[in-house]
Amino acid sequence: MSKILCPFCFEKTEVSQLEYRCSYTRCSGKREDVILAQAQGLLSPTIEGLVFTPTKKGLGRLFGKSNQLEKCPNCNKETSIKVCPKCHYNLKYLSGEIEEKMIAIMGGRSSSKSTYISVLVNRLQNEIGKNFKAGVMFTDDKSRTIYEEIFRKPIFVREEILQATVSSTVDSRAKTPMILRVTFDNNGQRKAINLVLFDTAGEDMEDIDIMSSEARYLCEADGIIFILDPLQIETVRQLVKEDLPDRLESADPNRIVERLYELHEQKLKIKAGKKIEKPIAFTLSKSDALFPFIEADSVLHHSGEHFGYLNLPDVESVHTEICTYLEEWMGSAFDNKVKTYFNCYRYFAMSPLGKNPINGKIEGLSPLRIEDPLLWLFSQFQFIQGRK
Repeated sequence: MSKILCPFCFEKTEVSQLEYRCSYTRCSGKREDVILAQAQGLLSPTIEGLVFTPTKKGLGRLFGKSNQLEKCPNCNKETSIKVCPKCHYNLKYLSGEIEEKMIAIMGGRSSSKSTYISVLVNRLQNEIGKNFKAGVMFTDDKSRTIYEEIFRKPIFVREEILQATVSSTVDSRAKTPMILRVTFDNNGQRKAINLVLFDTAGEDMEDIDIMSSEARYLCEADGIIFILDPLQIETVRQLVKEDLPDRLESADPNRIVERLYELHEQKLKIKAGKKIEKPIAFTLSKSDALFPFIEADSVLHHSGEHFGYLNLPDVESVHTEICTYLEEWMGSAFDNKVKTYFNCYRYFAMSPLGKNPINGKIEGLSPLRIEDPLLWLFSQFQFIQGRK
């Protein structure tokens, strides 16, 4: 039987063992869901549909069929909404019949993670969707609301920079995933995936204890986009000819990559010397700030031109160039760690906005290369092809 990984509490459950939630709005069995409230850190429980364990053992449940309809024991109405038995998170769209890939987006404070997610989802819905014949939709109202209110409107409507993500220890919404369904249509052969995206507060990535308790999804993630703020590299700060905020010592890329490996050692019991196998895209943000002092013919100045497939020569050119620059700016220590700890990785660079905001306002959004890390992960998952 197939298992479903809850994207909220990260418990794996056999499809046949999932509980159900009544979806009939007039059901008299509605009640306060204390389990859901405790899991999401709510001050008081909300009134939700009755959660129940089916008593019948039909063929659908016997063989783990995920689209099984079950009748509410209170109102006798059928429902298809499944919930995690441990935290009561709604698994309606995580059916087990559509492949799910969990991608974590991590990095230190001020690395532009949230801005990256905002612009990436917009590009995925528009330009990327057009180039790859893909349709994108949010799978639930909560994901849609999170994206609209926290990510899209500030940048695309009010043209303002995003506020820093609040730590998951303070606001439970920080550990609530956004789930998008991406459907590729390649010559009539359709392939759909549920893409589970996480944003994290930078400070959650700087303490191994918080990472262990609040960022467990990093271990469960199928792939990671690791965003590095080049302006936290001292050599780069000296090259940039403008006033910069104080450097955040806790955002040192070396420290965060070490904690990432430590977390996998603790949670997955990785033996000393064994590498992490999942694909990780180490991505420099704010690449536009680097333009004045990188080579004029650098591949970072233009887009990757991925039209229906991943442009492999471009990916390799970016990887090689970034590797060279990182050694120039940071010495060999960082790249040595990456080579030692991770088996499948590439270096990328991107700019979510294209240029610095002026007095907190975005003037002329012109993102560059933000889709490259995600498309590379898609190719590793064999959702898209890479070509030479």
